[in-house]
Amino acid sequence: MRGVALNFSPLESHEFKISLYRLPYMEGERPSAGDEEAVCRNLEVEGSRHLYWTLFQPVKNSTETDCEPFDNINVTKDALRLSLIQSCRLRLEPGNFRVTKGFLPRVEIIIANHIEGAQVISLEPYLLRSRGQFGFLADFRFHPTDEHQRTRRALQLSLSLDKNGRRNSNYYADRYSHLVDFVRKFHDVIFPLTLPGGNDVQVSRRLVEMQPEKLETKKYVVGSNRVSSSQFMGVKQSGPLEQCPQDAHLYFLFKEEDRPLSRDLFRALRGNTFNTFSGMERMFHLPITHDSVSGSALADFSDNEIQRVRDRVVADAAGRNVVPIFLTPFSKHDEPEENAAYWKLKHAFLSERIPIQVVASKTVANKEQLKWSAAGIGLQIFAKLGGTPWKVRPRTERCLIVGIGQAHREVNKRIERYFAYSVLTDSSGVFEEVRVLGEDQEEDRYIESFSANLRKIFADYSDRFSSFVVHSTFAIRRNELKRIASALLEKEEQSETGSFVSLKFNDRKGLFGFAVDHNSRVPYESTMLPLARNEFLVWFEGLQYGKSTVRELVGKPLHVEFTYPLEGLNRDQQRAHLQDAINLSGANWRGFNAKSLPVSVYYAQIIAKYLREFERYRLPALDVNILTPWFL
Repeated sequence: MRGVALNFSPLESHEFKISLYRLPYMEGERPSAGDEEAVCRNLEVEGSRHLYWTLFQPVKNSTETDCEPFDNINVTKDALRLSLIQSCRLRLEPGNFRVTKGFLPRVEIIIANHIEGAQVISLEPYLLRSRGQFGFLADFRFHPTDEHQRTRRALQLSLSLDKNGRRNSNYYADRYSHLVDFVRKFHDVIFPLTLPGGNDVQVSRRLVEMQPEKLETKKYVVGSNRVSSSQFMGVKQSGPLEQCPQDAHLYFLFKEEDRPLSRDLFRALRGNTFNTFSGMERMFHLPITHDSVSGSALADFSDNEIQRVRDRVVADAAGRNVVPIFLTPFSKHDEPEENAAYWKLKHAFLSERIPIQVVASKTVANKEQLKWSAAGIGLQIFAKLGGTPWKVRPRTERCLIVGIGQAHREVNKRIERYFAYSVLTDSSGVFEEVRVLGEDQEEDRYIESFSANLRKIFADYSDRFSSFVVHSTFAIRRNELKRIASALLEKEEQSETGSFVSLKFNDRKGLFGFAVDHNSRVPYESTMLPLARNEFLVWFEGLQYGKSTVRELVGKPLHVEFTYPLEGLNRDQQRAHLQDAINLSGANWRGFNAKSLPVSVYYAQIIAKYLREFERYRLPALDVNILTPWFL
């Protein structure tokens, strides 16, 4: 395999100076010049560091300072951003670009305008630390208009769907083509840039090519502890890893007018309808018979009717593992005013520790959609009944993975409540439990309880696990990570090397990459690019070895950052933790092809969203820690 082209165009100039103007920092007296407001920076001047107000143009009583590229990385990136904006204003028509609002604005070059929205190339200054190169990330984006959000045409223009309306298997190749067209049409117009102080810098026309590192592909452990490279084929050939209880029961619940659709769903789950799913008995060794299934119509989805049906199911279940399957005219993806009953259904049964399966009637009515959904619906039902479909082969033994999800409830753009929940799995992806980490109206109290509850998790599991890894999609305060690590190291049985590690996952970093030697431009699954000592770009899914084509849409790579410890882990230890993260993306029981995020953070995000919606509808607090993964 040749290299992977990162969506990064480096500067061709390595030595240049930037003129910066400084003033003594005085709080509350922020200088400005034109539309530029001063930025507070910590600068070294004559051997000592102090805070200064800084600008890229002179103001009264300011002192000029010449900065080298690595004197202050943020100064260099801000200077590149300012120079790019000035170049676009000077050389492009106003309708050909825009500058986004925010703390770190991006420049977006509009490559095509449509009725449904604008296709753009976003340019953002970046330092590729592993190469010691400054330059620009170039990323394709589509901004739909409000009235065309998620329409078929908008999804095609975003490259999510192909011209036939199917998931776009050419997603990578199409993104790459847009970047090539951008370079051909705009590069020589925009570049070179003139930096503050007058130095010109040229930007390469080519994306930087990096030699990737290779992690192992995912391996799945299924029935009889057999190992497979495909979870679907593994379960199909060898059965699930662990059966659900033999007395498990299903309840089909529907409005009277949807009774025929309920029968269609029943037949699809038995495997009588489509060759894409052989049925619950053949796939999961779970017979779907008249003895294990009940069906009943309900009048509507009012609060009283939901409570009546719940109470009847609870009485009939009599402690057995059961899953009510609701056929509904709504889904959780509908607008809030249309799907309130979805959240109320989930909450009502969860309060009795019963997981439910909600299937939208429009999914069943669309035979093509049901054809490709039946296996995933069956998988979720099986897991909710207490079965274990598969686990992944771990890299690190006796390791507890704590995935953290966070959500906020906002009113009038003000955060009114904070939520954080954790999903505990071992490194093979087997579900342990759900724990509350924090829930409060005050941020400080929320953070304190968050830290205390996380430490308690580690204390409770220290007899079974020798290492603990936190997975999150948001930044955890470093002093809190230190407190957690200190609490662990106080225990004599804990090793001081690698006993506590924290990783942050981000799929919105603007980083992308393309296989140089494959027409699909998709890198192989488990490809890894080192971006810095503690930062990596990782493909949790990708081109499969031995296959020459890509038949489905492959998701974006994930930016993974080791946020604790910042020092002390060698590359082999980092690779082991990254390998476990890749493996956990294959432990997702929401579907056979759901594998873009580790379940540690994916499940936690889902739970946090559920609890936020329960709070929004003012539903009573409840215990979400039941033994089966109700959130699938």
